Amino acid sequence: MTMIITIANAKGGMGKTTSAMYLAQAAKLRDPDLEVMVLDADPQSSVTQWALDAEGQGVSIGYRVDSANSATLSRLGKCRPSGLILVDTPPSGAALDEACRVADFVIIPTSLTPLDLQQTFKWDRSIKDKPHCVLVLDADLRTLACRATIDALDAEGVARFGAVVCHRQDIVCSFMAAPSKLWECADVWAELVEALSRAFSSDWLPVSWSCSSAGSLPAGCSASCSRGFDRAWTSGPTCG
Repeated sequence: MTMIITIANAKGGMGKTTSAMYLAQAAKLRDPDLEVMVLDADPQSSVTQWALDAEGQGVSIGYRVDSANSATLSRLGKCRPSGLILVDTPPSGAALDEACRVADFVIIPTSLTPLDLQQTFKWDRSIKDKPHCVLVLDADLRTLACRATIDALDAEGVARFGAVVCHRQDIVCSFMAAPSKLWECADVWAELVEALSRAFSSDWLPVSWSCSSAGSLPAGCSASCSRGFDRAWTSGPTCG
């Protein structure tokens, strides 16, 4: 089994690195035997720095972190290692394009500002032929801005996660260590597993990702689990 999930948006500061690290942790906690790797394709090397700083403090993040560029990503599309691969990307350039090309699924993180949402709409249209879904981050569900963002995405028919990752100091301060608590990222991962288990052949998925196990979602999982995922598969999965 190989599953490549790219986290991408053509704008910096959208939470791509944090999403990659939290989802890697969620995957590892759900299936401890699963081989998980995070590829750092961003020249800022935030994922790599995260892992190195954790190691310097004697903390194991529990999964592999490697650097990547357009050439190594192109090879990844041809020689797919077993396991789950999450790719953290820069906001532009050949590495971003290649990471999206080889991905089986793309997660588009967005925050609530009008500028960020405008860029998210553009990016959603630019990768329309690749299965993808928008993830709303750093939000306060009590605010009009959060409600307006969700309504705007739904009005445009954009596939999105039902779970919204709230603004939390624990997440903001989690750099240099394995996340101690997954918060809404656990719901995000449960939604993704459920969607992928329905879309892909079981030959490409771990046993723990089967439809039967994915149907038993963690306590507190968003009631709108998998909202919009049917729209995400515009051209069918590319895993193969």
